[in-house]
Amino acid sequence: PGSSPVSSPPPAGLASPMAPLARVAASCVLAAAGAGLFAVARAEEVEFMDTPLLTAMWQATSSSDDSALDRLLDSSPSAVKSRASDGRGLAWWAYEFQNTYALGAIIAYGGDIMSDSPDLGGETAKQMCTKNPQCDLDALTAKAKDMSVDIARRKELRAKEQEMDEEEEEDIPDDEF
Repeated sequence: PGSSPVSSPPPAGLASPMAPLARVAASCVLAAAGAGLFAVARAEEVEFMDTPLLTAMWQATSSSDDSALDRLLDSSPSAVKSRASDGRGLAWWAYEFQNTYALGAIIAYGGDIMSDSPDLGGETAKQMCTKNPQCDLDALTAKAKDMSVDIARRKELRAKEQEMDEEEEEDIPDDEF
C-alpha cells in the first residue's frame, strides 16, 4: 500500500480546478490576519538596532545641530522612537547633553520625554539627567515643553512647503525636461 498523490477525492466544494488556489488564498488571508494582530500587539515595541539614522541623530544632538536634527526627524516618522542596540535613543542623548531643543523636538514629533521605558542597562532617558548633579530635570523639561510649540509649528510649515513643492513638480509637463 503505497500512497498515491490522488488517494482520496477532494472535500466537497473543493473539487474544482481552482481549489488549490482557493486553499492558498485562504491560507494567505489567515496568515495576514494573524500577522496584523501580531503587529498591533507589538506596535509600541521598538527594535533596538544601530542605524546610520541613529548615528546622525546622536551627532546632531551632541553638537546641538538643530537644523540637522529637524531634517533627520522630518525624514523618518519612526526616528523619534528609534533605539540603538544599547536601547538608547534620542531622549537619552538629549538628556545626556542637556539639549533642550532635542527634547522639544521629541515632544513636537510625538515622543514622550518622561517615558519610563528603560535602555538595556535599566536606565530611563530622564535618569541621564537625574544622575548628573549639574542637570536640573524640571528646568530642562519645562524649557523643552515651551520650545516644542515653536518646533511643531515650524515642522508643519516644512511639511506644507514640501507638499507644495511636490505638487509643483507634478504640474510640470514631462516634455519640459
